[in-house]
Amino acid sequence: CHDGPGLYGERGMRGRDVLVGSAFTLTRKEDAAGGTLAFWGQAAHTSFRGRQDALDLDGEVTTALLGTDYARGKWLLGLALAHSEGRGGYSDAALGAGGVASSLTAAIPYLSYKASPRWSLWGAAGYGAGEVTTGLGIDDQPAAGPVLSAGIDWRMAAAGVRGDLLVPVAGGLALAVVSDALWAGTGSERTEEMIASDSAVTRLRLGLEGSWSTRLGAIGSLTPKLEAGLRHDGGDADAGFGVEVGAGLAWSAPQLGLSIDLKGRTLLAHEAEGRKDRGFSAALSFDPGSSELGPSFKFGRELGGRPEGGVQALFEADPLGLQHGGAATGRWTAETAWGFPVFGDRFIGRPHLGYGLSTTERDYTLGWQLKPLDEDAPDLTLGVQTKRRESEGEKPDHGIELEIKAQW
Repeated sequence: CHDGPGLYGERGMRGRDVLVGSAFTLTRKEDAAGGTLAFWGQAAHTSFRGRQDALDLDGEVTTALLGTDYARGKWLLGLALAHSEGRGGYSDAALGAGGVASSLTAAIPYLSYKASPRWSLWGAAGYGAGEVTTGLGIDDQPAAGPVLSAGIDWRMAAAGVRGDLLVPVAGGLALAVVSDALWAGTGSERTEEMIASDSAVTRLRLGLEGSWSTRLGAIGSLTPKLEAGLRHDGGDADAGFGVEVGAGLAWSAPQLGLSIDLKGRTLLAHEAEGRKDRGFSAALSFDPGSSELGPSFKFGRELGGRPEGGVQALFEADPLGLQHGGAATGRWTAETAWGFPVFGDRFIGRPHLGYGLSTTERDYTLGWQLKPLDEDAPDLTLGVQTKRRESEGEKPDHGIELEIKAQW
């Protein structure tokens, strides 16, 4: 999200936005060959805003994913179908202002292989096609100039490896190495009004994750963490090397129902000019029950960008954060819930209420979750959550998130 209404104007809720953030997972029990078939899906929405020289650009993208995979022994093979729709606005002193819209449908086969108890490999490839339209009006206003359209395509190939170098039996040092490589390309066809275009980006990443778990007797356990990652971006986007480190400290006392989790990280350097990113988070949780029955409370504080450690941040799909100075943004979060037995003590009913506050927005969540409690209960989890987000200078956003997990 960004400050102010932006070029694209104020956005009202549309039908497809209602279920953004929803997800489902359906998993069948093992077949005669020892394999498991699963179906899954999710929807997501994001907004963006950027500036290069005199060009301002902002907008939103909504993506829906539907997939199925089959796991047997050391192998997992799957196929995901993705459909994305984007719409935004641009403004330039020389070109003027206008709107742009795009849609893309893609197929992405993927697989993973557990080479040994400590090493695992994965790979994915994808191809998609769609259309981009420029010259639209901004905020549903009539277009000021000609509307131009062209076909687009997208290609992707990626592979990765994870290895557990040290695996503690009961506490002690754990060390893992993680690496992946990505190539992605996009292109647009040539028309009478538009020239053809083609671009590609590459990304190589290598990181180490380390932790040390120590038991403190009656007062719980303590786990310090240290992570470091190296990344190289290439192609037609910002190129260069980046180095990021992170550290964390987790304390948990199950007897007291308390846990504290501290995380911090910083991007030490990146060859792309102006790229800076750092973050910190602190979370306090109180949950005296071992099966989610009874009251629970969570309180958190985030400052700056992504609070996770180096490797975890580097290995997200989003690129490294880009900040151009100014005050660091902060966010407070709080959530309370109460679990109690329902349906003949076979399930847990868990209503929850959440509140988030930052310098530019606040959000409210209200939801209900149903989970199995008895061993004889069906392996079924249902959840529904409503959300209201209020941002400065924009109309409130409302959404509904659904969660379905089942095994049969």
